[in-house]
Amino acid sequence: MDAARLQTCATRFLAELQRSPQTIRAYRADLNHLQTWLATHEQVLDAQSLGQYLAAHPTWAAATRSRKHTTFERFAHWAMRHELLDRDPTLHLDRPRLPSPHPKGLRRSDIERIFAAIPGVQRRDALLFRLVYETGLRIGEALGLYLSDLDLTPGDEHLTVLGKGERKRTVLLDDPKLVGTLKRYLRNLPYTHGPLFQATRNSRGGPLRYQSVQERWQSYAQQAGVACTLHQLRHSHATELVNGGVSLATIRKRLGHQHIQTTLRYAEISDGIADDEVRRWRRQQRS
Repeated sequence: MDAARLQTCATRFLAELQRSPQTIRAYRADLNHLQTWLATHEQVLDAQSLGQYLAAHPTWAAATRSRKHTTFERFAHWAMRHELLDRDPTLHLDRPRLPSPHPKGLRRSDIERIFAAIPGVQRRDALLFRLVYETGLRIGEALGLYLSDLDLTPGDEHLTVLGKGERKRTVLLDDPKLVGTLKRYLRNLPYTHGPLFQATRNSRGGPLRYQSVQERWQSYAQQAGVACTLHQLRHSHATELVNGGVSLATIRKRLGHQHIQTTLRYAEISDGIADDEVRRWRRQQRS
């Protein structure tokens, strides 16, 4: 695939890409930079030229190189599926190893400011985002919920989630404000079966897309003046549980982590919580 062909194919690839606007912009910049380099050096896209391209930029940070690897791999896989490439040029690339980032949660007061920016008529948005925050669901898990997954038995409200690896788990709905918001939302639904969250376009329901939800959340966060990604709602919930003294085993089950090592990333509790625990221990020793 020569540089001109890459440019044409990249346009098609980005048009079909179901990712956030920020991700699409990053992918476009990466592919444009590669296309320009190939054209300048009169190269075609193959394993050898891609290796030379990466070697020609030794000062890139590991995070930048890792992102570009992801861009090129996803483009190559897409091109292979569409029979636009005979071979995968990324097959033997060595991806830089990056340390797992420490999850960053936000204070409840900041998140409540964003919730306050959601108009009262947007009941679906208000419920969806509070559900993610108060339960720690992945956004894909929340969008995949059906009405049949809900059990609103008084005092034992919970939902059944289909998580990663097709693993099911039960998540307790223990927040009264969330349960109240959910019940009000259900009373106004024009249907009794199907997805809990549906798109409302041309008065016809359909699947609610991640990109649309991402854009709406960023709009509300911007209005509230709070920098917060949608995934940070899940991080914030986990951090609250850790700071509240909930065991890592319980947090692991609630978040649907397969391995406890993933949950351990949240174990950096605040200094105040740690100090209180040490004080309680000291008082017990003196008594």
